[in-house]
Amino acid sequence: MTGKTVGGPKILLVDDDKIVIETLTDLFKRILPAVGIVDSATSGVEALELFASNADQYALVLLDMSLEGMQGPEVCRRMRLMDCSTPILGMTSFSLNRYRVPLAAAGAQGLVGKGDETQLEQAVSRVLSGCFLPGFETSMAAYAKLKCDTQAESTLTNTQETIMNLCANEYLTDGEIAERLGISIATVRKHMQNIVKRLNCRTQRQAIITWLKHGNER
Repeated sequence: MTGKTVGGPKILLVDDDKIVIETLTDLFKRILPAVGIVDSATSGVEALELFASNADQYALVLLDMSLEGMQGPEVCRRMRLMDCSTPILGMTSFSLNRYRVPLAAAGAQGLVGKGDETQLEQAVSRVLSGCFLPGFETSMAAYAKLKCDTQAESTLTNTQETIMNLCANEYLTDGEIAERLGISIATVRKHMQNIVKRLNCRTQRQAIITWLKHGNER
């Protein structure tokens, strides 16, 4: 959807459910009439294409966490590395605790539940005013941290990065990762042992925390 509005903050809305996009667009017209949802995307790839072309026009990106293919935190990280100023606010229908840590590591300015109109209005207004929600930081600070924390990303092979993303961001078990990648569980575990060493960690849990902290999502 594209439809530029005149005046007022402009929002890029990302959600894989077109009904949700229509509902939120109508909601914003009612609760935040000065704010315009000018573009929407139903996938991470589409959202990144729009953002790459129009980031300077957006006052805010409202980003769903549960997207098909490329998950919300990964989309956020890529957007943040493209642009150091546009704030990104995550939203989800699931528990906020599920996405809070990876989203903060990916450079967002907050996370809010979809179902609470009051909280959504307050969060959008706060982030648009240049603030951020507890547990997050400013766009500029998040950008600087991501740029400084890319060293660990280059230490892993593509397969190891994929395994870490499936483990840390999609919460898959060794067996589920093996099935997804078409390899044996023993191979997954061997990769994980090497990942722990490469990230200079002592345990798999510590490696996952390090990975999330560095926001290593492609």
